[in-house]
Amino acid sequence: MEILMELDKIHNEDCLLTMQNMEENSIDMGLTSPPYDKLRTYCGFSFDYQKTSVELFRVVKPGGVVVWVVNDATINGSETGTSFKQALYFKDMGFNLHDT
Repeated sequence: MEILMELDKIHNEDCLLTMQNMEENSIDMGLTSPPYDKLRTYCGFSFDYQKTSVELFRVVKPGGVVVWVVNDATINGSETGTSFKQALYFKDMGFNLHDT
């Protein structure tokens, strides 16, 4: 796959577009704090954690790390479980789960 992105540059664009232009197994770490549980509005931007996790799995090197910072909204006194659902999704797709 040809690298379509310039290195040593900040890319202010959709993370899916950025990762699609990266080679497989090309980064040591991915760090993100994505929107969750519709706690804020982001000017109409929607976030697909499943598509993002697939691309992360593709570009992170074996033995690399993804730091995924999310939490849960509390509704009627109960947490939504979003963080658990996402962690289990990552585990099911092949990531190792180290800390929640």
